[in-house]
Amino acid sequence: MGLPKRRCPNCGDTEQHFRHLHDAERVYALGQVQRADVHKYRRCTRQGCVRVQSYFNWRAGFDLPEEFRTPPQPA
Repeated sequence: MGLPKRRCPNCGDTEQHFRHLHDAERVYALGQVQRADVHKYRRCTRQGCVRVQSYFNWRAGFDLPEEFRTPPQPA
């Protein structure tokens, strides 16, 4: 079973794969959402995207700071 696809407003409202938050992302997310809800949040896996949103409601989300942005891969 692959990663779930959800609508990502940062990626032109296209369907993108979302994954669970890594440790540093989870720490930042705890400052944005209630502790009991943090497990519901996922991060967009598209390169360069910093969107984190609720698995159940794409409108409930936020952007991670720039230091979390994935650098482009060399060609």
